[in-house]
Amino acid sequence: MNAGESTATELYQRALGGTFRMEADAARKCAANFLRFADALDPQIARSHHVRSLGGFGDFDSARQLRRGFEAKGAHLTTALAALQHSALRMAAAYLLAAGLIRETDDASSRTLLAATAGLETSG
Repeated sequence: MNAGESTATELYQRALGGTFRMEADAARKCAANFLRFADALDPQIARSHHVRSLGGFGDFDSARQLRRGFEAKGAHLTTALAALQHSALRMAAAYLLAAGLIRETDDASSRTLLAATAGLETSG
């Protein structure tokens, strides 16, 4: 599953290289949308962890296979949601970088830094 990683990375690289530029207010608004989306994924990711260990399928071999299959799907769901969240954070960083509001650093995808730069209030 492609959760937008390549698009987010390409946009970030273009912003870094100066071929993608934005006006600061528009960049803040775009980044804020992606940050709200990333925040909205937190409870979904937390819930997806519950599907990784299931019970109630019984002791037959077919039941164990079915349980393992559903647990594997739960693990894939967690991975996909986390990748989607990472892509959203990368997109937010790309917009802010394109407007010159942040520089490339190890903290460029820090949610707190991005939220503050986008003008969002944080609870942490």
